[in-house]
Amino acid sequence: MLKRIILFSFLILTLAACTKELDDKMEDNNQQDPISETPAIELIAVSTNEVRAYEEPLIFKISYTDGDGDLGTNDPDVYSIELVDNRDPALFIFNYHLSPRIPDGNNLTVQGELDIVLDNSILLDDDNESEMTTFSIRVKDEAGNWSNVVETEAVEILK
Repeated sequence: MLKRIILFSFLILTLAACTKELDDKMEDNNQQDPISETPAIELIAVSTNEVRAYEEPLIFKISYTDGDGDLGTNDPDVYSIELVDNRDPALFIFNYHLSPRIPDGNNLTVQGELDIVLDNSILLDDDNESEMTTFSIRVKDEAGNWSNVVETEAVEILK
């Protein structure tokens, strides 16, 4: 009988130790770095690397993440997306309104994808048959935090 009690006690202690080790491993796996309240974006795709000037749109697909979810605004006069044609970054800045990603008053992590459409592009010199450019994109949240900047690969604008 004493052997059974000792064996049973040893078995219980062994299981308790295993459970503690398993709990520690699960706790380590569940700890994640907090997501920044500054938006972060990644370029997923550009619709084409060649476009006809004045005629064809370019579509830029980006993914976004924001730790406090304050991307976008209800005010249509506030622009939250900036698209820059790098041939002349001071002149060719296209701004877009971004509607809220979550209901007002919530503080939630938000992530998703957006399509940004540039209706058409132009040639800086009409005598050129084509011009090469890249585009830079960034987004701003309601707190005024700008995301990182992503840049496209070269796009050729044809006459």
